[in-house]
Amino acid sequence: MENNDFISKEFECRNDTLQDVKEIYPIVDYFKTIDDKIEIENQNGKRVNAKSFVRVSAVNIRYGDRFILYVYGDERENNIKNIEEFLCKNKFYTLEKIEELEKEKEKLKKEEEAEHNRYIEKEILSLTPDDKKEIVKINIEEKIKLLKEKRDSLHLESLNLDNNILYIKDNDKTKIIDIINNDIYDIIKHLSLHYEISIKESRTKNFISYLISVVKGKDMKFFDTYMFFNDIKKYLSDQFYKLFIEKLICIEDLHEEYDTIIINNFVEESIKTLDYVIEDKRKSADYSINIYMMDNMAMANITSNSNMYRVINIVQTIGKIYEIKESIIDNIIDRIRGDYEPSLYINNKSDAEEYSNNLKEFKDYLQKEFESIYVSVVSGKNNDNSNIDYQNIVKLARRI
Repeated sequence: MENNDFISKEFECRNDTLQDVKEIYPIVDYFKTIDDKIEIENQNGKRVNAKSFVRVSAVNIRYGDRFILYVYGDERENNIKNIEEFLCKNKFYTLEKIEELEKEKEKLKKEEEAEHNRYIEKEILSLTPDDKKEIVKINIEEKIKLLKEKRDSLHLESLNLDNNILYIKDNDKTKIIDIINNDIYDIIKHLSLHYEISIKESRTKNFISYLISVVKGKDMKFFDTYMFFNDIKKYLSDQFYKLFIEKLICIEDLHEEYDTIIINNFVEESIKTLDYVIEDKRKSADYSINIYMMDNMAMANITSNSNMYRVINIVQTIGKIYEIKESIIDNIIDRIRGDYEPSLYINNKSDAEEYSNNLKEFKDYLQKEFESIYVSVVSGKNNDNSNIDYQNIVKLARRI
């Protein structure tokens, strides 16, 4: 809109990082470089000076919000053009630009879908006998649609274990065999129902038996059940996906085929060393502590009681990762409960940073102690926990 005093233009915020009000600073600073008057109006009709950080913050522009800029002065036409270019770089777009971007997005989506459909068509035709290819092509779009619907609606359960990597003590592979007999068997049944492919029970049992025999025949001390299960799950999914294609093109005598070399490789790749296991547990411990690294506002609401439970949760979480005996975990928790009195109270940013550092130091020390116990256990050494420095653990806990 334009009148004798100003030019106005409507924009929409597509900046998904606009969460902290400090991110408005560079925008307001840019407005200040323009000598003439600029106003901003939010979608609720609140109109303020666009060169005031406090007032712009008050209109509370967030992702998806629309707002109007009013640019005054003799240079308003040139200024609104420059402002539009600046805002565009910061993902604030005019409505015309939004429409253009949406069209480009839709065009790209259609191109990607067309490319994907061509890939699926190649998959279908690669499994189609030469004498049937022309017939299959007649309604290929319908086959592609059915195939995508089946594939996209497939949901397979994940493996739910406390630890992804098993320590195989005394060559006891019972847990792996249970996964094969139960979880992997269920995957086959689910895929059969989902893709409407009848399978012979005898073939399934033969596959399960073969998989178990491969596992039993391998020397191992550590086994990554998560990797093993997901590799097998993907392999089986691909098998039934292929069978469904063959069903669509009317191939008879459908039956799953299992590649023994691939199956052997899955087992081999899941056998891990102690170094691999330790590194994996360290990563898990590092990841687990992130949920306790809170923002300043959350830290400001910490109470002594809630923080004690946070400390206890860290002990339990790290203990579970390193498969520490419950008696040891309970002993540590009892000592913390009996002597817990935090020495740090959070009143400012500096306190919050110190809190985070103390939290990490506590976690690192606990992890070091538990890692030592774990290595001792899996190495067949004496599992004596008398070397745990309980006093230092409690001391570090009190600093949180």
